[in-house]
Amino acid sequence: MRKPIVVGVDGSRQALNAVDWAAAEAGRRRLPLRIVHITTEWERGDIPADRGRGSMAPRTESPGLRVLDVAEERARTFASLEIERRLGVGPVPGTLLQESAGGALLVLGQRGTGSFARLLLGSVSRQAAEHAPFPVVIVPADTDHRPRRPEIVVGIDGSEASVDAVAFALEEAAMRAIGLRAIHAWNRPDYPVEMRPASYNAFTIEEEGARVLSESLAGWTAKYPDVSVIQQVIEGSPAAVLTEASHTAELLVVGARGRGGFPGLRLGSVSHAVLHHTEGPLAVVRRSSGDVGSDG
Repeated sequence: MRKPIVVGVDGSRQALNAVDWAAAEAGRRRLPLRIVHITTEWERGDIPADRGRGSMAPRTESPGLRVLDVAEERARTFASLEIERRLGVGPVPGTLLQESAGGALLVLGQRGTGSFARLLLGSVSRQAAEHAPFPVVIVPADTDHRPRRPEIVVGIDGSEASVDAVAFALEEAAMRAIGLRAIHAWNRPDYPVEMRPASYNAFTIEEEGARVLSESLAGWTAKYPDVSVIQQVIEGSPAAVLTEASHTAELLVVGARGRGGFPGLRLGSVSHAVLHHTEGPLAVVRRSSGDVGSDG
């Protein structure tokens, strides 16, 4: 069974950017596209009296149905796609994940209207990135209007999550026939004056960063020999370095949790910060994401 590319829509222009990205991705992967709109229990025009939460058959003239119509029309401007539509009712984060079940990845716009209005800065994207059993892609507004380098950028810190991010990033680069830039960023320790070490060897840390990159990429580059890979060790805040890379990359890929995250923050402090500030498409890959290829 082929796993669909899932895109969440809410009727906003920003959501249509997500539809564009998701439709193009479905075409590249030769997968179906599932368009999902979630309505709340207070939007009664969408909800038959005898229905509860979850998937539902909308009224003929429901606002939710019109949202799906517009999104489907937009998606069909791309190559011929197999398109499925779903209208769910209930709390947005949980119902969105319910309606996305069995997908290859979930695509969301950066900001929207109504229940999705705080998509990036609120709980929806964070909960999706934390709990979805597949990669989640956030597509900012006006993504297609900025010149971008033909490259995928992946942040690597040596954690298991970043290794999975490498696998996803290389697959994306291979499908698009573009290069991969693998980045390991590091900060100088900000010790109090009385605790500062007598010497600080930046060269040793650069060497360690190069080792982390090499080990994280080992094996994966052999699987994708046609992808040109650039490895970079950059001094600076990892969140700031990766956010800067998002300005020009076709896609930035991060693990859902890496090293140095705050206890209890399943998303990880770096990926959480990048999620808030990315200026290009961002893929957040969880450790359990598994294969997102065409066969499921």
